[in-house]
Amino acid sequence: MNINLAINEGSKILKSKFIPNPLLDAEILMAKTINKDRNFILLNSDNVLNKNDISYFFELIEKRCLGNPISYLINKKFFWNSEFFITNDVLIPRPDTELVIENVLNLTKQKSKA
Repeated sequence: MNINLAINEGSKILKSKFIPNPLLDAEILMAKTINKDRNFILLNSDNVLNKNDISYFFELIEKRCLGNPISYLINKKFFWNSEFFITNDVLIPRPDTELVIENVLNLTKQKSKA
């Protein structure tokens, strides 16, 4: 099985479980599986996967189907121009929190001008 076929199968499984953005999630999980970035998997979609990678990929797909967040599955999350290591023991940074930070920075910037 090659990368493209595995991603398509994984995406179908995620879609059948009503997971939002199934193709994107499958691509991200494949990148985690083979320890490459998404650009690599898109440019090398014909590469054949070994049995261990196929098994691990579909384990990740199953965990995603159970509702596990992508950040917990890939152990990282980008937040405020930084990448953070994420485990099940921490809360996942949310995009709304970035808006709070921006507003606080703007307020403190305005106060320092006064």
